[in-house]
Parts: sequence; structure tokens; C-alpha cells
Amino acid sequence: MQKKVLVFAVAAAMGLPAAAMADTTLYGRLNLSTDIVDNGEDTTHQLASNSSRLGVRGSEDLGNGLRGVFQIEAGLQGDSGSAFGSSNLTGRNTYVGLAGGFGEVRVGKHDTPYKLATLPLNFFADTLGDVNHVTSRMASNDVSFYRRNDNTLLYLSPDLDGLRFMASYTTDVSDDRASNADANDQKAFSLAGTFTQGPMYVTVAYEQLNNWDDDNNARAWKVGGTYQIDALTLAAMYENIDSKVDDIGDRDAFHLGAKYQLGQAYLMGSYTYAGEDDRDNTDAQMYALGAGYSLSRRTGVYAVFAQVLNESGVGTGAAYGLNGSGKGKGVTPFDTGDNPAGFSVGVTHNF
Repeated sequence: MQKKVLVFAVAAAMGLPAAAMADTTLYGRLNLSTDIVDNGEDTTHQLASNSSRLGVRGSEDLGNGLRGVFQIEAGLQGDSGSAFGSSNLTGRNTYVGLAGGFGEVRVGKHDTPYKLATLPLNFFADTLGDVNHVTSRMASNDVSFYRRNDNTLLYLSPDLDGLRFMASYTTDVSDDRASNADANDQKAFSLAGTFTQGPMYVTVAYEQLNNWDDDNNARAWKVGGTYQIDALTLAAMYENIDSKVDDIGDRDAFHLGAKYQLGQAYLMGSYTYAGEDDRDNTDAQMYALGAGYSLSRRTGVYAVFAQVLNESGVGTGAAYGLNGSGKGKGVTPFDTGDNPAGFSVGVTHNF
């Protein structure tokens, strides 16, 4: 109720009719941490804002079971004097669409189904231990499948006895406004299916990036799930990324995670391995340990330690870091083969 009162106040200040805002909600999340990090050459400390956000979402009843839906979401930089940093008012998932018995269709900027499918497996999301620091990408960050694409059409199916489907099509992941022959060349599509029944969650996902490097269509697929046994939740995932580039080829990865709930406290750990692609010494391992405590339904504190062990070799080596996900300030290895690490203490508040 307080959120809607605030939205009404904003609407009044802008001269908008309150009725137009009746089904609109203001929401957000602040996630700030203090980190001590080592890139393999130097150790330093930093204050980071991790996927902090401010958004407005709502819906309108159009009759006959049909609703109009929208969302505008910005990334907040709670660690600096610049509210949105390099982001903007539509820096995160921002869309308009229609929803009904058929599911939901969204048009705008949105996370891909490939990214959304394994969110329940990612116990360390938006921290130094985020699984996507090693999965969803390759040894030298040649290609990434951890994406929030502009120019996207997304379909979300209704719940079919625990089974759901997601599909998206992106006209161009870089720029679809060019008037030259390159316009709309970097198309992408993403598919995912999820199944939830009792303590079990299972997902499979596929994504293709057209012409990400010259005429090469990079592809990725993964399968994973979680299973809850009383207070213990276990997670596992396998992934394959194929760059379709002759001297890079493809690589396999797998992830194991566990989270144990102790009342308002929790403990968690994970192990992630990315194998070699067609280049020697391009494999890596990531370890993460963490704990947290929910002070209330909206406020919590946490601590996380994570490290990547990159393989090294003469003229080769992996360059995975603790970066590239929702972690506001990560750790990039100083050189290939270095082993970046970090310890983080943070606080979150949802509103």
C-alpha cells in the first residue's frame, strides 16, 4: 500500500491522473558490499553496488481475461553520487506487453530465457561467487551467453502443471537502427523449458548468437536443476558452448552447489569447472563459500569468499575472473593464468 501511495504522489507531482496509476507499483533493491580482492598481482579493497535497482511495474485490465503489462527498471549505483552511473532509466528489464490465458508477450529490453532458466541454481547471484563468472562464457571471454538484450520479443507460457516455456527473438544484439548493410545482422534467439514439482526444479535451455564474430553463429545449451531435502537444497548444471570458430571450438562446463537453511541463517558453497576449448590450458575452476542472515523479510547480511584457479601455460592460459555478472565491481585477472580471489561482506534491502 505504501508503494502505491508513493506512486500516486509521484503521479500527482507530474500532473497525471491517479486512476491511470491504480495498478502500478514502485519497487527496488539495494545490495551494497565491501570487498577485499586480489587480481593475481595486487590486493585492494572496494565498495560495490551489486545489481541494485529501482523500478516501476503495473498492469491494466483490458477485459476478456486480457491485461496490458509494463515495467521500467533502472540500475542504481548506491556506492557513488551518480544514481544511475553508466546505466539509465531503462538500463535493466524494460518492456510493454500483453498477458492472458495464453501466457505473456513482452517487447523491449529483457534477460534472455537462457539466462533466466538457471537463476534458481545460482545461490551466489550478484556476489563474487556468481556461477556466471565461469559459465555462460569462454576462457578469454570470447563470447558471452549471460545477456540482457535490447530489441527483444519475449514469450512466457502459462504454468502447465509445473511445466513452463520461454522463448525470445532479438532483431540485433548491438544496433538495429543502422541504415547500412550491417543492420539486423547480429540476430539472436533463446529457448528454455522449466519443470517444477514438489522439491524438484529442472531446466534445459538453448541460445544462438548470429554473426557474433564475422559469419560465425555461436551456440550454447545447458541442463540443470535443484532438489530440496528438508533444509538442504542441492544444485547441478552441465553446459556446452560452441564458438563455431576453428581455432577456439567448444568447451564443456559443470556446476555443483548446496545451500543449507538454519532458521534465519544460511550456509552455501559451490564448485564450478570449465573445461578446455580447442586451445591448450584454457580450463579453470571456481570455488565459493558463503553465509548469510535474514534480519527481516526485507533486510539481510551476507559474507562470501570466492576464487578462480585459471590454468596457465607457455603462451596460453585461461582468463576467467570474478566478474561479468550482477557483481557491481568484480575482479579481472592481471594476466592469463592468474588466480583472482575476493572476500565480500554485504547488506541487502528490498522494498
